[in-house]
Amino acid sequence: MAVIVQKYGGTSVGSLNRIEVVAENIIKTRQQGHQVVAVISAMAGETNRLLSLARSLDKQASNRELDMLLSTGEQVSIALLAIALIKRGYSAVSLLAHQVGIITDNHFSRAHIKTVKTQRLAQSLEQEQVVLVAGFQGVDQEGNVTTLGRGGSDTSAVAIAVALGASECQIFTDVDGIYTADPRIEKNARKLDQISFAEMLMMANLGAKVLHNRSVAYAMQHNLPIRVLNSFIDTDSYDSSGTKVTDDEIELAKNNHLVSNIAHQQNQVLISLSKIKNAVHINALLQAFTDEGIELDMLTQIQKSTTEFLLTFSITKHAHAKALQLITEYCRFAAILSNDNVAKLSVIGAKLQSVDDILAQALTVLSQKNITVYSLASSDIHHSFMVDSADLFKGVHALHNTFKLNLLEY
Repeated sequence: MAVIVQKYGGTSVGSLNRIEVVAENIIKTRQQGHQVVAVISAMAGETNRLLSLARSLDKQASNRELDMLLSTGEQVSIALLAIALIKRGYSAVSLLAHQVGIITDNHFSRAHIKTVKTQRLAQSLEQEQVVLVAGFQGVDQEGNVTTLGRGGSDTSAVAIAVALGASECQIFTDVDGIYTADPRIEKNARKLDQISFAEMLMMANLGAKVLHNRSVAYAMQHNLPIRVLNSFIDTDSYDSSGTKVTDDEIELAKNNHLVSNIAHQQNQVLISLSKIKNAVHINALLQAFTDEGIELDMLTQIQKSTTEFLLTFSITKHAHAKALQLITEYCRFAAILSNDNVAKLSVIGAKLQSVDDILAQALTVLSQKNITVYSLASSDIHHSFMVDSADLFKGVHALHNTFKLNLLEY
C-alpha cells in the first residue's frame, strides 16, 4: 500500500460542489489501495478577501498578523472536505500545521519549511484515516503561525510527501498537465507527458504558474516525482494522465524535442542604473534586495571605467516601488532608467547546451517579426528575452512555431 500525497488548489475546492468532487476523487484513490494525505488550499478568492479586509484597516499591516489571518482560509477548506468524506462513510481528520508539526523559520509571509514531523500523520494513516492538511502554512520555533507565500501549498505537499516517503506527490489543479506554452495563448500548445526537474524549475522561475518554484526545488533535491493532474477531469487511474516531473532518464528519453517550453512573464520592469561610482554600492544594493525578498533577473554588471559602473536587471512590477526606494538609499547618485512596459519571453529545454544555434534561431525569428529585444540572459537550459509587452503573445506564437513544439516528433 503506497502513500500518495495529493494537493488541491483553490479553484479545485472553490465551492461546496467542487469540494464534493474532490472528496470523490480522494475516495477513488483510497479504493485503489492507497493511503492518502491531501494538502488543501483556501477556497478560490478567500485569501484575497482576507487580505483586502486587513488592508482596509492598515495598508502596512504587520506580517505576523497577516499570517495569522490568511492561514484561516485553509482551515475552512480542510474541515469542509473532512465533513464531505465522513458523510460518504470514510474516516477523515483535518489538521492544521501546528497539529502536524510543520516547522518553519520566522520569516512571516515568506517562511521556509525546516522540518515536517510525521508522528501524527503516521498515526492517522495507521488508523486508515484520510488526512487533510492545511497547506500554505507552518509554525516557527516559538509557535507563531507562518505562511509560505503565494503557491506555498505546493511546497507543503512536497515537503510532507518527502517526510512520509511517498511514492509521488500529485498536484491537482485546473489544467491537465504541463504544456509546451500557455494553452490560453498558444492554441497549438501540446501537453507534455514528462519533463525534467531542471526544466520545470526554470519554467516556474520564468512565469509558468502551474507549480511553485520552491516546491519543484524541494522535490528535485529529494528526487520525489511530482505529477500534475486536472481535478476537473474524471480519471480512473491517477498515473494514467497528467505530466510527470522526474529525473528518470528512461522516461525523459521519450521527449525528442530540444526545446520543451516557451514561457512568458508579464508585469515586468527593466531597470538600468548608470553613473554608479563604487562597486561596493552595488553589492550593498543587491544584499538589500535579497533581505527584502526582491528577486532579480536579467542581471548584468558592466564596469565602464575605473570610476563608473552600469547595472541592469529586471523585477516584477509588484516590487518596483520598493526597489526604487532601495536604489535611492544605496545608490543615490545613480542615474535611473525604468521601463515598465516590458515582458519576458523564454525558450526552455534541457538539451539546449547540445545545440549552438538555438539562441541564433530565436533572435532571428524575433527580428523577423519586428520584435525588439531590450535585454537577454542565457544558461545551459534557457534563453530569455525582454520585449515590449505588446509583442509578447506574438513572440510566443513565433517561437512555438519555430521550434515545432506542436509536433510529437521533431
